[in-house]
Amino acid sequence: MISALIGVALLSVSQADTTTVTLHTTVVTAGRHSQRIEEAPISVEVMPLAVIHDKPSPRIESALEQLSGVTIQDGQANIRGGSGWSMGAGSRVLVLLDGLPLLTPDAGNAAWGFMPVEAIDQVEVIKGAASSSYGSSALNGVIHMRSWEPSSDLRVRVATFGSVYSQPKMTSMQWSDKPRGQGGLQWAMSDSHGNHGWVVHGQQFKDQGYQLGLRELSQRLHLKYRYKPSSRTEVGVHAATYHSDRATSLLWEDYRYGYTPLDSSATLTKGATWYMGAHVKHLQNGRMHKLQWRSTGMDNQSGLDSNNYSTAALQHMLDYSMQYQVGAVDMLSGVYFSQASMQSVLFQGDHQSSNLAAFTQAELSVQGWDLSAGLRWEQARVDDMSANQPVAKVGLHKGVNKGGHLRASWAQGFRMPSVAELYTRSAIGQLQAFPNFDLKSEKGWTSEIGFKQLLVNDKVKGYIDVAAFWTDFDDMMEFTFGKWDNDSTLLLGNYGFKSLNVGGTSIPGMEITAAAEVNLGKWTLQGMGGWTHVWPTPKDPSYVYATDASGAELSFNSTALSPEAGWLKYRYRDVIKADLQATYQAWTIGMSVRGNSVMNSIDKIFVDPLIAIFVPGIQDARYAFSQGDVFMDLRMTWQPENTPFSLNLTCRNVANRLAMPRPGQLSAPRAVGIQLTYSLD
Repeated sequence: MISALIGVALLSVSQADTTTVTLHTTVVTAGRHSQRIEEAPISVEVMPLAVIHDKPSPRIESALEQLSGVTIQDGQANIRGGSGWSMGAGSRVLVLLDGLPLLTPDAGNAAWGFMPVEAIDQVEVIKGAASSSYGSSALNGVIHMRSWEPSSDLRVRVATFGSVYSQPKMTSMQWSDKPRGQGGLQWAMSDSHGNHGWVVHGQQFKDQGYQLGLRELSQRLHLKYRYKPSSRTEVGVHAATYHSDRATSLLWEDYRYGYTPLDSSATLTKGATWYMGAHVKHLQNGRMHKLQWRSTGMDNQSGLDSNNYSTAALQHMLDYSMQYQVGAVDMLSGVYFSQASMQSVLFQGDHQSSNLAAFTQAELSVQGWDLSAGLRWEQARVDDMSANQPVAKVGLHKGVNKGGHLRASWAQGFRMPSVAELYTRSAIGQLQAFPNFDLKSEKGWTSEIGFKQLLVNDKVKGYIDVAAFWTDFDDMMEFTFGKWDNDSTLLLGNYGFKSLNVGGTSIPGMEITAAAEVNLGKWTLQGMGGWTHVWPTPKDPSYVYATDASGAELSFNSTALSPEAGWLKYRYRDVIKADLQATYQAWTIGMSVRGNSVMNSIDKIFVDPLIAIFVPGIQDARYAFSQGDVFMDLRMTWQPENTPFSLNLTCRNVANRLAMPRPGQLSAPRAVGIQLTYSLD
């Protein structure tokens, strides 16, 4: 079979999507229906497939970090400064896979390991509150990954990749004298025969790790089947499974030994996650009905007898929507339901959560103005805690001049605390994570005004986009490091992390993004990039939101390092992204740059002399990285004409720079990699 596939490919080779400039792209996330990206009333960015395919990685996060305004901290997505560091619990960015949420039921964080990077068709990012369309957790935005659908003809992509880590520049951090690296195999196939279509894809991955004792071994498999009995009806089922064996760590031993975990110990977890689901689409009397179901299960087993954090969870979700017209108004209405149960010593018992929502939205074009409005009522519950919240949105768009697009929007959002934020009690080395049974839901709104200008002529196509935005939160939840116990038999064990409602916050800002493609005969030049600037501030820095175990009153002024600056903790005020590439015949060379300003504010207790005894070096690292961070990646691709094969060479973090994305953790060292890809479309 493989030889037959190669033979067909040599006769009919498709051109891969190698552009980094997306014009007139159709998106579905902004309004839950198809529309051109420039006509959306909110900021939507589409990740070019070239950014994913030409920078081999087992996870989608490394590609997402190249998008303007998007940062990933410890696996937590952050859009335009809307989130700080939250220990992987309670995401304000909702992650969707093929239209349905894919967050872990217990912690509410993104299941990145489950994302099918080998079979991504499009990644769409909404910047701003989207709870009126997608509910709780879409408080800061949405990342929507759309995977392969069954193709009309055979489609194949197989890639094998590997990379080797460089030794860090500081000799004290060099804990191994042997090369360390990672490697894997990705594969995807799709086809259709008559009314039947199918997709199968997966990944095998191994990472030896660049930190002492930390590594990962994982396997993933996805299946999708579609049946179209008529042009008006479609039925589909899908399933996936993901197995992983990981060793992770929260804090370093010392800045001087930044790649050695605290106490030289790691958190060992063997995980098994699966999902299965189905969908039905039916067009009748001008109305499109769509019903989606997905069930997700997870079983994470602890590898340590001394700290049992094994977790099991099961979640079911059902989403129904109907698109229809009322006169000249395009309507979309629907209902959503989810229910989850989880059991873990980590959460001090068994817990239940549920979510019930009804939503509707309307769009109308009047004299060149595209008007939209939406409303969602949502009831969220965790055990006996519940919240009922209506959330609304309004937006407008107008095409102006030639290729100009003006937009404005206002949208509300809210988020229910996750089970992990409410109930987690666990040791993190000598430190602890503490529960907070009194957490309240956070809510807020986002407003934006923006303008996009398309630029198209015989040799150049591109755009420039300028946006000003304002995000406002009430009862924002933030993880705070402090003293939360008074056990006389413990010292450091009285300290740790706890999720708190810290009051009201405001995050105004601005963003400029641009992209261009220039054709110069045999040469093609492409580039994309952007700058995001935010002013993340507490509304009342002196507001007392908690009292620690010593009786000390906690406020922003009392807990933040350098509170006089007035910036919220764990945010970058400036983030700059750029990607440039040049293509000449079979050769493409590219460069990516990511830069951010210094993280002005963290929890002050991290530099307390007592804590510094057990977690030393954080102040030293802040001094070393006081000018911010800049990282550069290089890549080169060779794809001969009339062949399905391509070869990629990559170098991430070319200068082998260090950075501290949050206290007690260093960024990855330089990695040099190679990837061989076979593609048939």
